[in-house]
Amino acid sequence: MTDLYRLVYASKNLVQGPESEVTAQVRQILDASRRNNRDVGVTGALMFNAGAFAQVLEGPRAGVEATFERIQRDLRHSDVTVLQCGPAESRGFATWSMAFVGQAPGGQARFSGLAAESGFDLSRLDGDRVFSMLHDLVIEEEGIPVPAIAPPTGAVAGLDVVQVRAELAALQPDSPAPVSPAGRAAPARGATETALCVLKAALASERARTTELRAEIDALRIALASAEEQAGALRDARDLWAGRARRLAQAVVREADGLDADAPAREPQAAHPVAA
Repeated sequence: MTDLYRLVYASKNLVQGPESEVTAQVRQILDASRRNNRDVGVTGALMFNAGAFAQVLEGPRAGVEATFERIQRDLRHSDVTVLQCGPAESRGFATWSMAFVGQAPGGQARFSGLAAESGFDLSRLDGDRVFSMLHDLVIEEEGIPVPAIAPPTGAVAGLDVVQVRAELAALQPDSPAPVSPAGRAAPARGATETALCVLKAALASERARTTELRAEIDALRIALASAEEQAGALRDARDLWAGRARRLAQAVVREADGLDADAPAREPQAAHPVAA
């Protein structure tokens, strides 16, 4: 049984000050993490923005727990919240003692979308989605090539069903080993990694699209609520002025009726004698 362990957490960022000072502190965090992580066999990724940290730690359980214990004592963040922890089948960041991601606007927007979905409540963040987001950002920002898959007609963009089935079929125990162009049997591990890479890329693409759609829906809901609130305020103002107009009209009618009632009856005028 593997001793590989993974922990995903988020925390509130307390690093404040001018941009140069913040950058220096983040660089200090990364340098210390990379140095310490190499000593205990821990790898992972860190995302930092103006409001929060999100980090993945993976490696031997003792190393991950010791690293996390040190992180919790760091006064540069607070409300450290574990989103996911437990055994893992394989590393998602095998070649990074600590990757630093999310510096580009796209990464910041993606993390902001996840935070908005949770109502900016760290305890409601989805650990799997945070892990996938950091993994995707490492691939994007480090420029790691991902197999280009042409979507067949009628399939979801980014997922080649035929290719995936072929790769999965190659993983069956009774399937012949894939043969390279040179005629030599290719290692099964390559087929496994290719299939997993295809699936992860497709799932990441769908998560990104889902996040974007949810963000658009939230924006539309906010705009609709604002419009309804404005319409309600206009209706209230209209009703208020209509009521005032009615009361004014009623007062004018009563005043006119009072004047008519108080006026003395006019005497009929005597006819002037007509000169002969």
